[in-house]
Amino acid sequence: MLRIVLTDDHTLFRNGIRLLLESVEGYEVVAEFNNADELQRKVRSLKVDLVILDYRMPGGGSTSALEYIKKVSPNTKVIVLTGVRSSSLFQYLIGSDADGILLKDASSDELLSSVKKVVSGEKVLSQSVQDSLLKRKPNLTPREFQVLDMVVEGLSTNEIAERLGLSNKTVESHRYSLNHKLGVKNAVELVHYVQEHGLLEN
Repeated sequence: MLRIVLTDDHTLFRNGIRLLLESVEGYEVVAEFNNADELQRKVRSLKVDLVILDYRMPGGGSTSALEYIKKVSPNTKVIVLTGVRSSSLFQYLIGSDADGILLKDASSDELLSSVKKVVSGEKVLSQSVQDSLLKRKPNLTPREFQVLDMVVEGLSTNEIAERLGLSNKTVESHRYSLNHKLGVKNAVELVHYVQEHGLLEN
């Protein structure tokens, strides 16, 4: 039996995916969560084979949850679903060892096919993700992307350091590198650049 966890803040979306997955013999959705923090707290005890994770949810935390799962349960596969078409995001997710990256407008057949491939050990990137990566924007490291995401959320250096378990000096170093790579001078210009170039949004 393939044990699956769904994490998405939209109940109807989760219900649809659960019905689709459980139409396949041998697939069982053993838990559903509407936020990444709860997933991170409980996933280790659930002993699941696959997590299907919405990247962008209220309260954030999806990046931390993905990294946590891969740290404590490396055999658990993770498929990330996102409505964000961003090469920087896709690059980050690949660097964080996501096993599959699909856009949320993927067809039912594409999702089921991806689950089958991921469980068998393949890495899966939807065609849209591959096309976006070919037009890659500034080359950010996984940690820089994580810090960028939090700066755009409005978190201070202290708050970012606390959330990531880093020193303030390290976070400041990442922020300096971001400003340098993106050609901006401060947080206001950084947020404007992100919005203008679609690094985190549709």
